[in-house]
Amino acid sequence: MVIASLLFLVFSLYMIGKNQNIFGSSFEIFAQIDNVNGLVPGNNVRFQGLDVGTVRSMAMQDESRIVIKMLINKSMQSFIKKNALVSINTDGLMGNKIVQIHPQPGDAASIEVGDTLFPIKKVGTDEILEKLSASGDYLELTLINLSEITEKLNNSEAIWKILSDAELTLDLKASVKELLTAGQHASAMAKAGREMIVEFGQSDGIVNKLFTDSLMSQNLEQSVSQLQKISADAADVMGSMKNLIQNIEKGEGAAGLILADTSFRGQLVQTMENVEQSTYRLNQNMEALKSNFLFRKFYRDQEKAKKKAENEAQIK
Repeated sequence: MVIASLLFLVFSLYMIGKNQNIFGSSFEIFAQIDNVNGLVPGNNVRFQGLDVGTVRSMAMQDESRIVIKMLINKSMQSFIKKNALVSINTDGLMGNKIVQIHPQPGDAASIEVGDTLFPIKKVGTDEILEKLSASGDYLELTLINLSEITEKLNNSEAIWKILSDAELTLDLKASVKELLTAGQHASAMAKAGREMIVEFGQSDGIVNKLFTDSLMSQNLEQSVSQLQKISADAADVMGSMKNLIQNIEKGEGAAGLILADTSFRGQLVQTMENVEQSTYRLNQNMEALKSNFLFRKFYRDQEKAKKKAENEAQIK
């Protein structure tokens, strides 16, 4: 009986020492955290779901930080990296507190003796409850607004008239149909425009040459410049004519004097009439001389010479 009790005691001490890493090869690391949440020495340290060590001790470093000393199995040293983070979790729903080591992405060296791990930022229960409370308040306001909108819709006769108006429904359908037709026409116009641009690019017509032939473009520019010059010259001529007409209307120059001076114009008309009368009388005198016997032979010789010249001209 005594031997059995001693064996049980040795076995118990061995198991306790095994869990506390007393008999195994281990090394010390530290964790810096602001709240241990009921963690006590002897609680497990867990990494990727495995128990890799135990909590050795805890001590306050300052007013806001607590340093946790941990014993980690030597065999896990190569797997835990320096950039890992820690948190205080619960083992199950109602279990003991544990230190959870969280691996982080990125390249980092393996942890060494005396290294310190820092806490991971986690959302606490109080923060979750605060967010839930804010969400509940927002949801309550939303429901109140929906209730007010529903009440206004139920009490609005205009909205129900609009919804029950068959003619308005037909008008809306017609408008939608017209929009669809306009969209189809716009699509057809865009397609025709693309085809026309392709034809311009592939053809040798005058439009393509205007856009691609530099020599033709230069000739066109020169023609436009000449037209502009001709237009400017025509404008100058019209200006000169306008000045001439203004001078004539004012009585300046010979033409203006003739047109503006009524007495001079009357004298000029009388002189022209006298010249016409003198010419008429001179013609009558010449006809009378033809009948006079003294000049008859002279005029006959002139007529014969004239007829002879006409006959020779016809023969040639």
